[in-house]
Amino acid sequence: MIGAPQPLVLAKPAAIDTAQAARYFGARGEPDDRTMTLLETCAMPLLAAATPRAVWLEADTAALAEAGILRGGDVMKHLENCPQAVLLAVTLGPGVDAQIRRAGVGDIAAGVASDALGSALAEQAADAAEAELRQWAAKEGKYLTGRFSPGYGDWDIAVQPLVANALDTVRRAGLCVTDTNLMTPRKSVTAVLGLSSHPVKGKLAGCGHCVLRTRCEYRKRGKTCASE
Repeated sequence: MIGAPQPLVLAKPAAIDTAQAARYFGARGEPDDRTMTLLETCAMPLLAAATPRAVWLEADTAALAEAGILRGGDVMKHLENCPQAVLLAVTLGPGVDAQIRRAGVGDIAAGVASDALGSALAEQAADAAEAELRQWAAKEGKYLTGRFSPGYGDWDIAVQPLVANALDTVRRAGLCVTDTNLMTPRKSVTAVLGLSSHPVKGKLAGCGHCVLRTRCEYRKRGKTCASE
């Protein structure tokens, strides 16, 4: 069984995590004052342009696998001992993409900084959506794993159209997938979370519990899982 998509109301955060954005920007260690000033200058218009939206559904893990959505050993390992799963899509909306383009006109650094801020804000929005889903799961007496997104490990990015179709993201969130399996708006996140009636050992949220561990390309670059 694959359930019907449901909207998830997301409040826009009061601020963008500029420390996280600095890491996406390429800062090593403590960012210098010049970097932080640039990020803070670009943050306000980018946050103003954001219109976060999210949609999710509950499904049997076996049904998602039969539908061709769960391709690869890593995602199946992530969902091991989880008879059900949650599919999630989060987007910041087209205004963020437009603001990133505007910021980069005549100022490459501002464009790159805005892109990094967009990635940080997308991660914040996905975290907020996950927090809402954890509250829902707790009320149901269930437990969620952390997020796992197409493109992580060997979970083929080519499943993005299937994920988008299952969640009806075009109609419900204004999120499309291109012929090359990229999402538009770009600052969007799709993911699956395992759902179980019991805590699943080793499958809690956070990098320390991820099946990819040292193979994760994000961690190699000093980052966490987020939209690029």
